[in-house]
Amino acid sequence: MAECPVGAPSSPSPPPEPPSDVARTVALEPADPISVLNQAFRDAYAARREAVLSRMGPVIAQIDDVLILRMRGQRFEAPARTRRYHEYKSITHVPLALHILLASKDALDEETRTRLTTLRGLITASRGSLEGRGLPAEALARQHRLLDASLALVDGVLAADRVTQAELSAFIHARVPDLLKNAEDAARDQIDTMHASVEAWKRQMTADERGQLRAVVAASHMSRPGNVAAQYFSITLGDTWEGRFHEEDQQPGKRVLSSEATFDEPSAFALLATHVLDANTSRGIFGEETRMARDLLADAAERILAGMFQTSPQPPGTSAP
Repeated sequence: MAECPVGAPSSPSPPPEPPSDVARTVALEPADPISVLNQAFRDAYAARREAVLSRMGPVIAQIDDVLILRMRGQRFEAPARTRRYHEYKSITHVPLALHILLASKDALDEETRTRLTTLRGLITASRGSLEGRGLPAEALARQHRLLDASLALVDGVLAADRVTQAELSAFIHARVPDLLKNAEDAARDQIDTMHASVEAWKRQMTADERGQLRAVVAASHMSRPGNVAAQYFSITLGDTWEGRFHEEDQQPGKRVLSSEATFDEPSAFALLATHVLDANTSRGIFGEETRMARDLLADAAERILAGMFQTSPQPPGTSAP
């Protein structure tokens, strides 16, 4: 378990894009008194958020392959996955890549032929590396099946200079059982690895600290429904286990949050502090703990749009008539 001070630097963010001509006409000038006033608010909010974060109990962030724990002014790292996770996931991508590349095609164009030729070399090299990876016998045989079938498809398509959609459909549907088994093994690797890391940390916490423990999961929007780490933390921290997370309920009382499209450590932990600060602020100003969990303009926008288009919002899972 690696340890370093909480204030350790993070990877630098890329510089922001310069504002467009339109953006410059809309934005307030930096020297505008109202712009300066707004920046003072932002600075005060950021300072308060840092103070909230510093007083919180232990917090864990899962960012890609790493778990990060902040506790008692210290920072610790532990693995969230092993290399086995990436082996299963990468080989699973091969048939998917071929299906994406060849879907809606008949005769090959030069770009597709070049890509297939490149993939053939990569598949062959990967196939040759399988024996030395220490995979269980059943899993090893499965990876061979996936790569061998993919290689056979590539060779057949290159030789014929074409592919029928019936051939492509038969290829990918025959791979589905092995693809899903790879997905299961990758999920098991992540869950087992996370559980070992988190339990080791929890053994070093007091009962009060375990009761205060929160977690944030860095995830892109597309990977968020049913996110493995979010499901795991929900169970181990005693939140409602929502499974597929189709309608994730980010209430202030929750101890597990998803940070969409956030892959840096400061932003992930800032989300937790923002969640707590906004809940307290909402309660004090609006008498509603969740008011600032949604856009402050949201209720007004709903009323305006309902009047403009003579309609009303539809409950989740229903479609407009």
